[in-house]
Amino acid sequence: MKSIKIVAVVDDDDQAALTIIHALEDGRFEPYRQEAAESLSALADLIILNSDAAVCDHRLRYGAFADISGAELAAALVEKRHPTILVTQYLDQYADIAIRTYRSSLPVVLRREDADEPEELRAAFARCVNELRRGKVDDRKLHRTLLQVMDVSDVGDVKVIDAIVNGWNPKDTVRFPLSLVSEGDQGRVARFSILEAFTNVSALEKVDLYFENVKLAPEPEWDDGLR
Repeated sequence: MKSIKIVAVVDDDDQAALTIIHALEDGRFEPYRQEAAESLSALADLIILNSDAAVCDHRLRYGAFADISGAELAAALVEKRHPTILVTQYLDQYADIAIRTYRSSLPVVLRREDADEPEELRAAFARCVNELRRGKVDDRKLHRTLLQVMDVSDVGDVKVIDAIVNGWNPKDTVRFPLSLVSEGDQGRVARFSILEAFTNVSALEKVDLYFENVKLAPEPEWDDGLR
């Protein structure tokens, strides 16, 4: 993987984009403001063609960016092995649904105030490159665990699950979209269902948790001592 020099900045807010560009320049990168494209796929291709890495704001709302979320774009870039940092001013607001949907493919999510610091950006790119080279390690490493569903509800037009994650914090529920559950099991998930999943239970903050291979756990056998 080549070293990072040219960085695309995807942000539809002029002042916010300029702040990140200045921070990148202070970090000795060569940033540029990426214009919109006709589709997410076309935008990702342009970024990969013209840059070594990218910084994407999550909340893209205006003009040709209106139908694209930064999390979706950043995940698409990382899946194509292009180092990308997702930045958001609203991490606590969007972490449960909009970002957690793609969190498996996002090595680094920075709060907006941290993205103003050149050293934070350098460290974030280093973590991203490390995951692309070595796979998920440390607090991103996955462990098989069980999730106890405490509630299934609708938030806007998205059905979500609130669950206790075994091996993380037994006193706190974690919210994630039902769409992360195996399609064949989604219609059978209800309150007190037990799910199995791969989760980064070493994460210190709830916003950094993500889930893969979520499905209903098999029913315990009658003779296994659990009933």
